[in-house]
Amino acid sequence: MDDHLPVHMFLHSTHQVPNHWHDSIEILFVLKGKLELFTKDRFRELNEEDLFLINANEIHAIKAEENNLVLALQIPVSYLLLIEPQIERMLFDCNSAAASYEEQSKFDELRTLLAEMMLLHNKRPQGYHLRIQSCLLNLTYLLMQGFREQDQSPEKHDDKHRERLLRITSYVKENYNRAINIQQLALQEYLTVPYLSRFFKEYMGTSFTKYVNAVRLDKAVKDLTLTNLSITQIAHDHGFPNLKSFNAVFKEFYRQTPGEYRKTVLDGRSSFQKSSVAQFNYFDMNPTQAFESLFKYLPNKNLSASSNLPVALHIHKQTHEISVKSNQSKELAHTWKKLITVGKAKEVLFAEVQRHIKQMQQEIGFQYIRFHGIFDDEMMIYGENERGDVSLNFAYSDSLFDFLLCSGLKPFLELSFLPRQLAGEGATSVFYKKSFVGSPKDLGKWNQMIHQFITHYIHRYGIHEVRQWYFEVWNEPEIHIFWPDTYEAYCELFISTFQTIKSIDSELRVGGPGVLSLTLMQSDWLTRFMNDVCRRGVKPDFISFHSYPYDESLRSTQVIQVDYEENPDVLFQTIELSADTEYLSRVIIKMKKTVSEAMGSDVPELHMTEWNATGSHRDLVNDTCFKAAYIVKNVLENMDGLHSFGYWTATDLLEEFKMSSETFHGGLGLMTYNGIPKPSFYAFKLLAKLGRQFIHQGKGYYITSSDMGLQVLMYAYAHIDSLYQKGDASLINRTNRYDVFEEGGDIELTLELADIQPGSYTIKRHTINRQNGSVFDLWVRMGAPHPIDADTLNYLKQASCPQLTFEQVEITSTYSLISKLSPHEVQLVELMRL
Repeated sequence: MDDHLPVHMFLHSTHQVPNHWHDSIEILFVLKGKLELFTKDRFRELNEEDLFLINANEIHAIKAEENNLVLALQIPVSYLLLIEPQIERMLFDCNSAAASYEEQSKFDELRTLLAEMMLLHNKRPQGYHLRIQSCLLNLTYLLMQGFREQDQSPEKHDDKHRERLLRITSYVKENYNRAINIQQLALQEYLTVPYLSRFFKEYMGTSFTKYVNAVRLDKAVKDLTLTNLSITQIAHDHGFPNLKSFNAVFKEFYRQTPGEYRKTVLDGRSSFQKSSVAQFNYFDMNPTQAFESLFKYLPNKNLSASSNLPVALHIHKQTHEISVKSNQSKELAHTWKKLITVGKAKEVLFAEVQRHIKQMQQEIGFQYIRFHGIFDDEMMIYGENERGDVSLNFAYSDSLFDFLLCSGLKPFLELSFLPRQLAGEGATSVFYKKSFVGSPKDLGKWNQMIHQFITHYIHRYGIHEVRQWYFEVWNEPEIHIFWPDTYEAYCELFISTFQTIKSIDSELRVGGPGVLSLTLMQSDWLTRFMNDVCRRGVKPDFISFHSYPYDESLRSTQVIQVDYEENPDVLFQTIELSADTEYLSRVIIKMKKTVSEAMGSDVPELHMTEWNATGSHRDLVNDTCFKAAYIVKNVLENMDGLHSFGYWTATDLLEEFKMSSETFHGGLGLMTYNGIPKPSFYAFKLLAKLGRQFIHQGKGYYITSSDMGLQVLMYAYAHIDSLYQKGDASLINRTNRYDVFEEGGDIELTLELADIQPGSYTIKRHTINRQNGSVFDLWVRMGAPHPIDADTLNYLKQASCPQLTFEQVEITSTYSLISKLSPHEVQLVELMRL
């Protein structure tokens, strides 16, 4: 766990752990699946929620043939001796699988302590390690009172035998990859070979040969799945005398040959891994209930996590002295307002989506809008006449662009996906309402479509207007789900499309490729792309990318296959959410460096055409106050760092998946599908009130000025906790969604604002927290009604706005602005001179 604790508490999923022992008591709690546990005298099958204690220095091994998750707690005897000097002589019999129903209550006490210790370690409130040690004392007491079997006699506690076993097993582990000579080993131990074999079998519970093979197999299987070495080479490298021997040992355990095993793993991996870039379907990121069987033993599962932790949370106090003299300021462009996104082009024609866009424009005011699927069949643009010539219909797209331009929005056009008639043989489809992806079967007709499409809108709106639009070629082409063809085929599409558009007018802006941050951070895909297209005389007018904070390491080497078009609630268990609270800043720095190194001093515009805290359409935290603090934090920390920040998305009403019947289903939008602004919507609304003159920023606050006075925007950000990052949703449900965050406590922020022009001021304070501006929390307080009728919908829309308070003060030259913020809270204070 960490240096503060005297124990090891960890989670693992395993196929086998060879015979071993340790000078610790070990408690195993099976959270998922099942396993076989071998001890010296017998083997036991442990199933989900079974609890088993392995005594110190007891030789044991684990074997499993299906996916499992096990919580292990190892308590060193050296620590236990500090508690109870006689404990080294005690043996414990703790096996819930062998206990009757009536006896399970005493095991539940142990499960409760394990659950509390895991929760404490996950949340890490102040002094958590002291509370965990308190749990350890209680656990030791329960073991001594309820599970003590007998005391060991001094004769049975044989250090001499353990030391001999340690020498033998250490020799095997150090020499497993070469021929092991049992005669030489027996000679070193001053034993005969028969005696050594009997001794090893008696104390280890397995033969010497089987133990050696288990150690070799454990090492070999890693090379089998993580390298391209031949099976013959792997067998040789790990000490097997020949391929036949390796096959026999492998098949005995895995029930298949090494070749069959490798193919099974690699076939699964190929669905998300291509050209060393992780391929994944982030639409299906929806954490499982992996720890449900653990956390249900908490004293009150329905209470918030903080109420389960008997540790007082600290109120963090911060004080900052700031001069607000205007000569310290700089001009802000607020490029975060340049771009917003919706799902697909056809959705913009929905009356409800248009109402959402109009409200968003009235209260926030973006400049551009981006969406998928302008050429989808639903838009009915592409067609061919009886001669097979391209024949386009702009009825739907004209209505779409007319509405957007009247709403003050210009198109940031993603040129995708394929109309069915242009889809090639290798094309596949994505989304519930299908979009076709892959290379067009006729690149010439694709270019004719692009040329006629853009020319039509130049005639309709004028060249000056269309020169202000952006044309982005495709979406995440390095991800197999969006581009099932080759890298070279995408480059050809990009170059051909670029040249087609530039042939219409050289000032039209063309770029891409909309690469994912995971790709950017772990591969050179983007560098390769820029080098290759520039080498062919094509220099993009802008480079686009997307940021979703997924960890750069895959959670496992195997993929759970899902039908993402039909079942968005199935977890795609390959990617972890990042623990890095500065992930977006790090991605932006990496993007700037990558583009600068590839293109020199003549760097094009950089646009983040999608960003969010997750890519999941069913992540329940999307509806909470967390998103307000997340948005404010990341915008302020990266203010004007890019030419645009395209938040994904404006509304939950999108058809990448079948719509949920639940209003608060964890959608990505700023508004629910029936038009209720979420805390994330109000976060952008408060950002829009910031002035154009930058004054100062610090941890948790940002100060600007305008003709109206000063604006101070503050936030209390709390990151998702380590279990939720790894995909466990045991502490979150339909109505309780705040137990998956790190415990940070409240913040008291004092800003000493100096050099203010003397006079009378109105202090106008806007507050977003769980009591104000959070429609989800209001809905829960109402009793979480479902379905939501018209009266309830209107009430939620009217009653869920941020709190607004006013105060009049006289300021001479300095003002102490004192604010108290709870976790996830956002406050905007406007100081307006009368």
